Amino acid sequence: MNEKDIQKEVMKTIENQTYEKVNSMYLTKYQKEVLDNYHIPYQDCQDVKELLFYLSDILDDEEYDDLENVAREIAEYDYYR
Repeated sequence: MNEKDIQKEVMKTIENQTYEKVNSMYLTKYQKEVLDNYHIPYQDCQDVKELLFYLSDILDDEEYDDLENVAREIAEYDYYR
């Protein structure tokens, strides 16, 4: 990898990990992409608790590693916020 490729990758990582406000929640671009991939209507949730409740319902029925990781990240961010 040359320096230009490394800079591109670093910028992409930073962009994906930047928080954006959605209603009263803060989600990263990556988290929103994962939620969109599973057709999770996070825009309709009023707060993090509602979103986590919705995700726990889904994760009780099925096992999705990336969705579980996103749910953990969201819960962790909410806890320390």
